[in-house]
Amino acid sequence: MMIEGILYISTLLISFFVVGQASDNGFLNGSFTRAFGGLSTQVVSATWLVQYTNFETFITGCIQGQVGVTGYFFILSLALLLVVWINNIFEYRQAIV
Repeated sequence: MMIEGILYISTLLISFFVVGQASDNGFLNGSFTRAFGGLSTQVVSATWLVQYTNFETFITGCIQGQVGVTGYFFILSLALLLVVWINNIFEYRQAIV
């Protein structure tokens, strides 16, 4: 459950970035098209990442301690990356600056 939460939050933030960049360049001008674009981007990327078993297996191994201390550092770095992206959304109105 934690793995899927990490994947969904990261893909949500990436989709915010993609839709924000498209909106800044004149694409997706309507609010409905922005919402549809962001939702579809997140669903497609999250579905792809969940089905990509190597990535999911690696994260599971890190959480269960099979990778060792470096696995815990990897999980910590993913969590910190998500915190930075969330902060960037509030500060700069985009996830990746």
